[in-house]
Amino acid sequence: MPRTLLIGNPSTTWREWIKENRAGRPFLCLDPADAHQLIPGQLCCYNGAKPVSTRFFGSLDAQRAPHVLVSTVAQALESYPDDLIVQLFPYRSMPLLRQVTLLIAQLLRPTEILIAEGTEIEQAGFPVGPSEVTIDKAYPPLVQLAQRKALWLRMFENCVNHSIDLRKVSIEGARLGTGIRLTNEERQKAQLKHSVYAERSGATLFVVSDMETEESDVAAALDFTGCTRAHFVAPGMYRNLLCSFARQSGEDFGMGILTEIDWQSMRAQALCSAVPPAPLRILRIGALRVDSNGRELGEVRAWQV
Repeated sequence: MPRTLLIGNPSTTWREWIKENRAGRPFLCLDPADAHQLIPGQLCCYNGAKPVSTRFFGSLDAQRAPHVLVSTVAQALESYPDDLIVQLFPYRSMPLLRQVTLLIAQLLRPTEILIAEGTEIEQAGFPVGPSEVTIDKAYPPLVQLAQRKALWLRMFENCVNHSIDLRKVSIEGARLGTGIRLTNEERQKAQLKHSVYAERSGATLFVVSDMETEESDVAAALDFTGCTRAHFVAPGMYRNLLCSFARQSGEDFGMGILTEIDWQSMRAQALCSAVPPAPLRILRIGALRVDSNGRELGEVRAWQV
């Protein structure tokens, strides 16, 4: 059986091609913005009609977490090494996306690569020579947005409130939780009186504060912590961020949004599809913000939170 890599562009869709040509083969969708998925913001592997595994991505832009794309392909190949179909994210002519595309092709080692007509991509460097095919045009962006909104609302129908002790979970996808937390006393000594949270990660001081910090206080904080740069974020930036609950093995078992963080107790509130009591070991935080009415509120900058 062939192993197939599909490469399209933002103005095309593989939906009808897959319906007509899949023939029961396992299928991995690496497009987190695909409105035909179970839920946007994740990567799905299908064996038959239903997804057998999902991987939280937390963004609609493939550039935000390219390592997750490569890891997901590697895991899919463990279960489906022979006849897997992989649909790539919509290709744009950018250095990072080209490198990620080549890495995935080298890892997948496809027997055929199909490129949608009109996709601007340099075809040198692939394991096999690509073939160009004509596929359907994608719906306009406003229609895709409406389709995703319907999927977000469907997700929220299955969500319930969860309370998470951030001191007892591993956090992925965000700056938060990557360093050593400063105590309240240390924050006072560091002249971070208006901060609600701070941690030191290598040479970077990460501070959560809802008030602007004076330049002299920033200098004092850097001097106290021995850091060379400071990164500030407002507490409200975490509200409505996509999140996922994962087990120690890395398997996602629930998806939703953060609704609030109590920085004093370090407890986060989330609307998530996980069934309580949830065996949460890893909290994955995304870049896309979505409110409970299904409205997409944009994405935070890379590593802003």
